[in-house]
Amino acid sequence: MYKYGFSGLDRRIWYLGITRFIRSMGRVSSFIFLPLIFVLIYNVSYLVTGIFLGFATLIMSVVQYYSGKWTDNVGRRIFLILIPFPVAAVYFLMFFFIFIKFNFILVVIVWYLSIIINAIQFPAIQASVADITSEYERLSAYTLIRIMVNIGAAAGPLVGAIIAQFNFSYIFLFASISSLIEGIILLIYYKETYFPGNEDKEKFSLGILKKDKFFLFFIIIGLVLGFALRQNGPALTLYAFNIENLKIIDIGYIYSLNGILVIALQMPFLKLMSRYSTPVFWRGISSIIYALGFFILAFSTNLISILLVMTIFTVGEDFMAPTTQTIITTIAPSNLRGTYIGTYNFFTSFGRFFGSIIGLYYLYILRSIPYLFWVYIALITAISGSFYFFLNSLFKKKEINNEIKYVKP
Repeated sequence: MYKYGFSGLDRRIWYLGITRFIRSMGRVSSFIFLPLIFVLIYNVSYLVTGIFLGFATLIMSVVQYYSGKWTDNVGRRIFLILIPFPVAAVYFLMFFFIFIKFNFILVVIVWYLSIIINAIQFPAIQASVADITSEYERLSAYTLIRIMVNIGAAAGPLVGAIIAQFNFSYIFLFASISSLIEGIILLIYYKETYFPGNEDKEKFSLGILKKDKFFLFFIIIGLVLGFALRQNGPALTLYAFNIENLKIIDIGYIYSLNGILVIALQMPFLKLMSRYSTPVFWRGISSIIYALGFFILAFSTNLISILLVMTIFTVGEDFMAPTTQTIITTIAPSNLRGTYIGTYNFFTSFGRFFGSIIGLYYLYILRSIPYLFWVYIALITAISGSFYFFLNSLFKKKEINNEIKYVKP
């Protein structure tokens, strides 16, 4: 049984949570509104927008794959304290370029640069949580980080929607300022969580996937599911704004609701997940909930109905999000946690890559009958996610090895 609650967690978990709140409040709007910037300001097609967004996920995953290895070799803190400052500079460039409507290709190049720099930091963040928690505490620790992220994600879209009505570029100025604040806090208060030792001789190679059937199947399911869940992003934004003609502020309401509901619901769901079954089982449950949301979205044409869909998505997200790193860091050797996280993100990014391109392409093709698009996505989500229930038995064998005990549902 996993620990329920945040008492006794290392203080550095709270520092990570606070800075993740600041980070998400500043940056989440840049991801939400970027498709609109491409389509509205630069008159880019859905397909081309999807291609650029898709390649961003591949770039991010490749960087995370190597940065995961780097953080296992040199520690976590250097990535946490150095990255926010160049990120702030790059976001300021984005602000300036979009404000003067600079060349689109250069805007994309600078945006890709922000993706690369951000990706360097991600495995270090996730691995550092595992470094300073026991397996018993880990689900609660990742949940705390997630709640803090979503406090920022609740405020960020509304702030972004408000300032976007003056100029979309101000979203990136806000992200730049928040990144500076994040970096200063980590620089002053965050101490190293992992010191690589000479005793760590174990190496990682892709050949381990042949031996570790659980990790292999976990990646395959994550890849397919990533394709479907990617539609709960750029496709949803463009569907709501361009096809159903919602207002920019409505987009802010939709994504802010996600953050608010995470804050309200994550703890009750954590209590349930920590007492019954395994994180893999709950990923299967979350996939079915996501599928239900996509199915209802097929018949949603106004703000109220899309807010209902976002509520359902958030319930699915609450069951899924804390489990990813919990599962990976449980099966990974302590000196390879960053590497395992980077490897998982690398392979599953291909699902998000094709999800961006194919998703936006077919949304455009089916724009006169968009309900058909969402029904297809619902089916893919339900079928792929249901395989987690079969994978659960493999994870139980690993949990026995790690002496984690669960109550059967």
